[in-house]
Amino acid sequence: MKKNKMMRVASVLLVAVLLSTCAISGTFAKYTTSDTATDTARVAKWGVTVSATGDDAFATKYDDNASESGTKVVSTTDVVAPGTKGTLASISINGTPEVMVDVTVTANLTLTGWEIDGGEYCPIVFKVGEEEIKMEGTTITTIADLESAVEAKFTEMSQTNVSVGTDLAANISISWEWPYAGEDTKDTALGDLTTAPTITFDCRVTVTQVD
Repeated sequence: MKKNKMMRVASVLLVAVLLSTCAISGTFAKYTTSDTATDTARVAKWGVTVSATGDDAFATKYDDNASESGTKVVSTTDVVAPGTKGTLASISINGTPEVMVDVTVTANLTLTGWEIDGGEYCPIVFKVGEEEIKMEGTTITTIADLESAVEAKFTEMSQTNVSVGTDLAANISISWEWPYAGEDTKDTALGDLTTAPTITFDCRVTVTQVD
C-alpha cells in the first residue's frame, strides 16, 4: 500500500513538472523576424581653385623693347600710348569636383572718350586667347561693337551643368596693344584731347554647385 501511494505521488509530481515545463515553453517561445542596416558617407570633393589677375594691366612707364635698358613712356599715372602693350586679365580654373557645377565668367570693357572730329576711333588691338579683336572693316565699326566683341569672346569660358567628375582645367588671358605703326594723325589727335580717353576692364569667374 505504502509503495503504491509513493508511486501515485511520484506520478502526480511528474505530471506537475511536465505541465510546468509546457507553461514555461509557452511563455518564452515566439515568432521573431529582424533585419539590420548600416551605411557610411563622406563629403563630396570640391577641390576647385580659381585665379584671376589683372591689377597690372597698365603702367606708369614702359620699357624700350629694342634695348630693354631704358624707358620710352613715362607718366605719373597709368597710361597707354602708341607702342605700348600689356595684359588686361588672366583667368585660371582648376579642379575635378564630385558635384555638377556651373562655370560663370563675366567681363566688362569700358572705353570712354575715344572720339576725334566727331567720330569714334580706338587703335587698341585686344587679343583674347589667340584671337585679335579690333575696330576694322564692317564687323566692328563702333566702340560699343568693340566692347561687346571683347566681352563675348572672354566669357566663352562659361558653362552650365558641367558633369560630375569633369576636369575643369582652363586658362584664358586678354591682352592689349597700341601698335606703334598706325594712323599717326588720328593717334596724335587722341593724345591732344583735353579729356584723355580711358580703358577700364573688370572680370569675374565663379564656379557654383548646381542645385
